[in-house]
Amino acid sequence: MHHIPQNDLSRNHIFLSPNGDYSRHLVKLCERCVQHEKKVMLLTQRKMSSILEKPRSLHQLENWLHIAFKDIESAPCRIIELYDCAPRPDLIVFDMHSIITELIGRPVLQQCSRETLVRHIAKCSAAFCNYREMVHVSKLELSRSTGREHPVDTIVIMPTEAYPLSPAQFKLLIGLYFCGNELYNNFSELSERIRLSQGLR
Repeated sequence: MHHIPQNDLSRNHIFLSPNGDYSRHLVKLCERCVQHEKKVMLLTQRKMSSILEKPRSLHQLENWLHIAFKDIESAPCRIIELYDCAPRPDLIVFDMHSIITELIGRPVLQQCSRETLVRHIAKCSAAFCNYREMVHVSKLELSRSTGREHPVDTIVIMPTEAYPLSPAQFKLLIGLYFCGNELYNNFSELSERIRLSQGLR
């Protein structure tokens, strides 16, 4: 796997959450970006309709793309397909926490071996990294053609609890797919980092 370097055009972050209580903070960050003309993509297993309460203009809706995966089995292909059908976002949020929560909670998958669950998680991680790299390359090409920087920030939300991965597998997953990402345990600190990175007021 070729890792994208942390540079002026690609800034990658991991938020470790001990529970699922981050939705409102996440939506607030995404809305702030959209209000500043930034394109936001949220990849999640959650249904956010109960949280997205504020009315939006048509222009703001065009900059907000919320992708709710049907299941983890089809998620890798869905992620890769986004490159050809979605605008190039300025902020990409990959909510692995919700995907893993759904994975271990679904009755049919509870009957799967632990190795099968780990493979599903690894495939999703690999697909996201490939998509992230394609977006990064397109941003580089856009910067060369326009003479202006077009940075992209990515946030991967992971649970602090490694299960169904073992602690060693969890470290390996981070090392293979998210090596060099800035790590956060406080969402307010992460939001401030994104604000500075994207030049939000």
